[in-house]
Amino acid sequence: MRKHIRKAAMATVLAGGAVLGGFAATGTASASEDSGLVDGTGSTRNDWGDEGTLQRGDESHAVALWQTVLWADGAKWKDGNTWRAFTEEDISGEFNRRTVSATAYWQKANGVRETGKADPRSFAVADNSLGTVGKRGTVGYDGTSEDARFKRLTVGGVAQDVYYVHYDGSWVPATY
Repeated sequence: MRKHIRKAAMATVLAGGAVLGGFAATGTASASEDSGLVDGTGSTRNDWGDEGTLQRGDESHAVALWQTVLWADGAKWKDGNTWRAFTEEDISGEFNRRTVSATAYWQKANGVRETGKADPRSFAVADNSLGTVGKRGTVGYDGTSEDARFKRLTVGGVAQDVYYVHYDGSWVPATY
């Protein structure tokens, strides 16, 4: 219930910021889970190290952002005794058993302790593959298998840039 309330509150802030003039100047970053969104400021290669932990049962656009990283880096998930590729179709916004397994696979491949949770250390390693902020806030992710794109935009009423993930056909803020 708490997550749904936070989502609704963040949607209100983001919508209010758009109404009040769209984009505003950025400030300093704070712990992202406390702010209710995936955020960043300054260099993109240190944006995600303050993220909260995503784990089985979580459902959000922040999960979709993490799943995009798994897909871009060619993570696999275990189905019985068979390893299967984590595909774009697996980007559901739900931290389900496939995401847990693919996260553990990704962690092992990247020298991170295997927990099956997208924790701050995992996010900190992942953001090393982010490029610079380009036109219209586009940030490339140089995955080991695929290249992905995110957006990092300033939003009125929010002190730091907000990450957006392309999910379900549109760009949405990566909220927790």
